Amino acid sequence: MRKIYLIIIALLFLGNSYAQELVTFARLSDKWMLINLNEVRIFGNEFDYIYSPHFHYTSPPSAKSIICYPSDKTIRFCTKIGNGYFDFSGNFLFPLHKNKTLDFHNGFAIIENSIGYNYINKSGKLINNENFIKAYDFSDNLALVKTKSGWNYIDTTGNFLFVKGLKKAFSFNDGFARVKVKSGWGIINTKGKLVFEPLYQNLDKFSEDKLAYLDYGLWGFINTKGDTITKAHFEKVRKFKNGMAAVRKNNNWGFINKNGEQVIECRFENIKDYSEGVTIVHKYNSVAIINNEGKPLGSYVNADIKSCKNGILRIKQNDLWGYLNKDGSILIEPTFQNAEDFSEGLARVKKDDKWFFINEKGENPFNNFFNGAYDFTNGYARVKVNDKWGLIDKTGEFVIQAKYRNLTNIFILE
Repeated sequence: MRKIYLIIIALLFLGNSYAQELVTFARLSDKWMLINLNEVRIFGNEFDYIYSPHFHYTSPPSAKSIICYPSDKTIRFCTKIGNGYFDFSGNFLFPLHKNKTLDFHNGFAIIENSIGYNYINKSGKLINNENFIKAYDFSDNLALVKTKSGWNYIDTTGNFLFVKGLKKAFSFNDGFARVKVKSGWGIINTKGKLVFEPLYQNLDKFSEDKLAYLDYGLWGFINTKGDTITKAHFEKVRKFKNGMAAVRKNNNWGFINKNGEQVIECRFENIKDYSEGVTIVHKYNSVAIINNEGKPLGSYVNADIKSCKNGILRIKQNDLWGYLNKDGSILIEPTFQNAEDFSEGLARVKKDDKWFFINEKGENPFNNFFNGAYDFTNGYARVKVNDKWGLIDKTGEFVIQAKYRNLTNIFILE
């Protein structure tokens, strides 16, 4: 108990000298701490657990102290004496809460008590005196909530958008939200006005100002004005990405463009979404790369090809991984046990049970080998030597020696 109090007191005396600094959460022994690239502790405190996008944990015991990955320029932490937040200068936003709290998003955090949910701002004040059955993060200055009378939205002052609740609703996305009323599904704007009559059996997620609708068991697309992009005659559809949407008819997949035109006929067993102007299609035991017009750019038998990223695709043949150019030609022959996408000009690969980095020529510019590695982010990569983790820069030099039990990705504290 005394140690936890000392941790909290230490947080109160921090200055503003670490703004816009590259930092990482590190675990030297059994505790996590936030450090910069000079291995100076940012907040001078330690925690038992960290909640991060890079790690997956089961819920720790309530007696343990927890620090969370930054969100909305705040860092949430939990101890057995309460839950709180501090900013990137180490200042408490407000006194500790006894109730469970979630991360801040768009200026508000969800707080849970024994009878429901509510929202607090960065001063720690409740948005209103309601207790919601369910609550979701703010988007477009409106938050989706469920009350006894149904689904509704509240604004940043805690006022309801509707007098009566809706049968079902989803959060706002770029000024629109899907809602269900008695007559069916429709979409509303941020003023709560129906954009068109709610006549649809179902509506899927928004994507590129379009959404799929269900009619008599088949899917089509409309835009956010309610105009029909394509009639409902597909068995399944996927969201629009890069101006194209995958659609299935007669158990085969193809693509339509943003105008609803069938640009790739439904003739493939499986397909991936378009990325950087190309996609991957499967038919029988063959996998091919095709462009936006459906022109084949390269075809391989008994292979697995991953979507294009940074102009390069990964291919697996005979249980070995390599890389392809966007035109389907071999960039780096499949010789690796494992291979990840290029990031910041380098890719991490595994061979003979060792990880290392290669450039687009297939060369190992560092001539170093590691027991584990992660992609480069913000100019640095986490690497494992024996059972310890460190950090290297783009020259392959150690910025932080491999002495930590674990590290998170480097991120900017600002």
